[in-house]
Amino acid sequence: MSKPSAVMAALFALFAAPALRRFVTGCVAAVPVLVTSVSHAEIGQIPGAGDPVVRNGQQNPAPVNPASLSCNALKAKLQTAGELSILSGPKGAWGDTFYGPAVPRCQFWQMPVFTYVTAGDGLCGVGYICVDKLSFD
Repeated sequence: MSKPSAVMAALFALFAAPALRRFVTGCVAAVPVLVTSVSHAEIGQIPGAGDPVVRNGQQNPAPVNPASLSCNALKAKLQTAGELSILSGPKGAWGDTFYGPAVPRCQFWQMPVFTYVTAGDGLCGVGYICVDKLSFD
């Protein structure tokens, strides 16, 4: 066997010191924590201040007041868009998303229900909304 080189002997002597050994062990243990926390902090590119529209976000149009349109106009809007937020509830309190002309695929805890709204020319069967399923537990 050959003798260890002078560099190996110096490294062995350096790492034999207890304080340095604890420091190196602490650094090795801290690396996974730091890498994990840094990777969770990455959020992607921030949109510029001059951008009029958020690129990755979805902008929903304002809800439509059904009393201001005829039944045929509501159905035509829904037909072209595929989904339409229409004011519903007592006195048009909130906007429900109506889907049409086909039955939508709702979330697993919801089911599609065909719903009517009060249009400018009377009751109108516009399309489907997704409502929560009833559960009797």
